[in-house]
Amino acid sequence: MSTNPASAAAPFRPLFPDDLDQGDPFLLEAPPESESQFRYYVFTTGEDPTDGWAFPVYASPDLAKWQRLGSALPTERLSSHWAPCVSYNVGLARPFVMLYSRAIGTGEQGHIGHAIRRADAAQPEGPYLDTGHVLTPGFDFAIDPDLYRRSDGSLSVAFAVDFVENEPLGTGIVEAPIASDLSRLTGPPRLLARPSHPWQVYDAARVMPWKAIPGVDWRTDTVRWHTIEAPVGGLVSPAGRSLYLYSGGCFFDFYAVGAVVEHPPGVLQDVTGGGENFVIQPNPAAGFFAPGHCSLLGAGPDRPDDYALLHARFGSPDAKRQMCLARLHWTDADLPIAEPVP
Repeated sequence: MSTNPASAAAPFRPLFPDDLDQGDPFLLEAPPESESQFRYYVFTTGEDPTDGWAFPVYASPDLAKWQRLGSALPTERLSSHWAPCVSYNVGLARPFVMLYSRAIGTGEQGHIGHAIRRADAAQPEGPYLDTGHVLTPGFDFAIDPDLYRRSDGSLSVAFAVDFVENEPLGTGIVEAPIASDLSRLTGPPRLLARPSHPWQVYDAARVMPWKAIPGVDWRTDTVRWHTIEAPVGGLVSPAGRSLYLYSGGCFFDFYAVGAVVEHPPGVLQDVTGGGENFVIQPNPAAGFFAPGHCSLLGAGPDRPDDYALLHARFGSPDAKRQMCLARLHWTDADLPIAEPVP
């Protein structure tokens, strides 16, 4: 596999070293009109909510100094809760809205029945209350929502779903328009990308007895399962091309961030499909493993660059996932590469 010069030295570091898993970090910049206590908030998947609360929250005034605040979502269900995405929505009585997915249980059942749900809060740190809205009733598995505006101004959400009707079997990413109050999808999803390349294999012999796949008998069969997930939309290159980031592979083995380019409009290309043009990838020699699941912090008046917050394992491939911040640098080919933040 190719190596990005920008990530070869891999001097990335944990943003806030913690004894909790910080997988799937989502970075929110609270607007001044929200009168929030902090400017930046991070919501993570964390551990399964055995104490009745999901999604640990971290806060910072400046992206440098961080503190842990507690957890955001009270839940009476002992089930896996994954990948919160939080936005501020003007005009809503409870303007902070969280989209997230929830399974039917934990352990093996933590992979079953994930649907994207809605919760809201008056303050960015919560508590968020589930509003009962299920955005993906037509899917047996939907995870990793990301909300953004496309270049034409329309509001969309991207998420990951499973594809089992034909080869290659696995998880891919889609995009759909969403209502302004984030309570429902307003149109059918369109395909952004499906995995097919060797580096995107999650498990070459996976057993998934909870999932019906045509022609597969789980008593005797296994499947070669691919994964690309955690889409990030709303990114525009210096040349004006729309891009999507995604994470691919296996989150506890080889895991990395790739990119899909939309140019011209409606034409999508996975530029990392062949194992080149990684946005960020592991560097085991530097103790940097399984980077992925980004959220985007766009450029602003006091921030000239786009940033990505992601998780990685530091020091060991078995270490807990910790959040780290990266600056997006653009190559001469108009493609993003993640660089460490000093």
